[in-house]
Formats: sequence, C-alpha cells, structure tokens
Amino acid sequence: MIKNNTPLISVIIATYNAGKTLETCLKSIIGQTYRNFEIIVIDAASTDNTIDIIEKYNEYIHKWISEKDSGIYEAWNKGINFSTGDWIGFIGSDDSYYPNALQDYVDHILTCKSDLEYVSSKMDLVNTNDKYIKTLGEKWDWKKSRLMNTIAHPGSLHSRVFFNTYGLFDTRYKICSDYEILLRPGNAFKTSFFNKVTVRMAQGGVSFNEKKLFKEHYQIVTSTGKLNLIIAKYYYCLQIAKSNLKKILRKIGYNI
Repeated sequence: MIKNNTPLISVIIATYNAGKTLETCLKSIIGQTYRNFEIIVIDAASTDNTIDIIEKYNEYIHKWISEKDSGIYEAWNKGINFSTGDWIGFIGSDDSYYPNALQDYVDHILTCKSDLEYVSSKMDLVNTNDKYIKTLGEKWDWKKSRLMNTIAHPGSLHSRVFFNTYGLFDTRYKICSDYEILLRPGNAFKTSFFNKVTVRMAQGGVSFNEKKLFKEHYQIVTSTGKLNLIIAKYYYCLQIAKSNLKKILRKIGYNI
C-alpha cells in the first residue's frame, strides 16, 4: 500500500484494429473521478483508424507505440516496462470502466495491509451489442483458483512489486497468461477483493476460443499450479463436456 492517498495507477491497453471501440474505452478512463492515472497504449501495427483515435487523445496518453508483436501478453509486457505507476491494470480496447472504478480501487487499497500484491472486484459481461449477459468475479482463493479462474481480471490492479517479484507475462501462452501469472505466488499470494462492479467487458476475442483455452488452462494448472494430473484431467474433461452440452442446447433453442 502507498502511504500517500493518491497512488499513481497505470492503465495499459493493447490494441489491434480497435477503431470501433477504442474511443469509448479511452473516454471511460479519461472520465474517471480519480485523477492520478496514466494511460499506456500498445498497438500491434493496426491498419484501420486506431492510430487516428490514439492521436486524437494523445494529450491524455502517457505513452503509446505501434509495432507488430506476438500477441496481447507481449504488448502488456511492453506496457509494464513503460509504466511508472504504483499499481498497474489492464483493460481491453473493447471494455470500459465505470466512472468511479479507480477511486473505488484506491479507497479499498488504502484500507488493506501494506504488502498487498493484487486487488480485484467484479465485472459486467456484455455481448457485442452491449447487452448485459451476467456479472462475474470472486475473491482469489488458492484451493479453488488453482482449479479454475474465478477472478475478473479486466480492470483489476497489480502492485508494481508483484511484477518485480514474479516477473512478466509468459508469452508462450496466448489466452491464459493472465491466469498463469497469478498462480506463481502459490498459497502465499497477498490478494484482496471488494464486492463492486468496476468494469464492463465485451464478450469475444481470443479468450473465447474454448478449445485453445481449455488446453492452455490444463497446461498451466499442471505446471505453474502443480495440480495433481488426475484432478487436472478430470476438470479438463468436465470443461469440454459442459461446453459441448451448451452447444447442443443452443442448437435446440436453449441459450444458457
């Protein structure tokens, strides 16, 4: 925890051809009631009007670059290296903060123990038409979290000390590296959760490629999480079965 009641928050956005959504995302940060933040945009050489939007809001952006990369986690790693904040958060270019999100985070952080490494809240999941689907996000619990990802990562905040201690995102993973990095501290992870919705996340993107997601998840829980192989295989098969059941039900008119 920063003794000062206005810690600097770095918000990192990875973009690629995000011209349809980036402006809304940026406005949601710029319009925060909490003012001590910096915005960092890492673009993967977009070919649409993404750069035009970045330049339009250049006065609010601490740092931005546009160059090819291997994916979102390489972009986030670049953003971390450019950042100067006490706390670091990541938000998708098609996601947006609610107006009091950063203030709510800071208020919560200032009530917590001084060695806090990570803090999360809840998020609203919406479809591509911005229609509400459901609210997600639970506290980080080692026993449960090494089986499945229960936290809402978009908008959550990592202390700078966390990355100094446990390293950057593993770019070998293309979907679940934000989950893998949280498993590294094991049961010693110093986290906190508060029961507020702070961010609106759009459904879609690479994280919703279920086949690849399940495979990466299995690799992560058995390597970084050191989960028993039999238990890991059980949950892997269970995820596939649930996914297939949902697809069957959707085909016959039941959207669950």
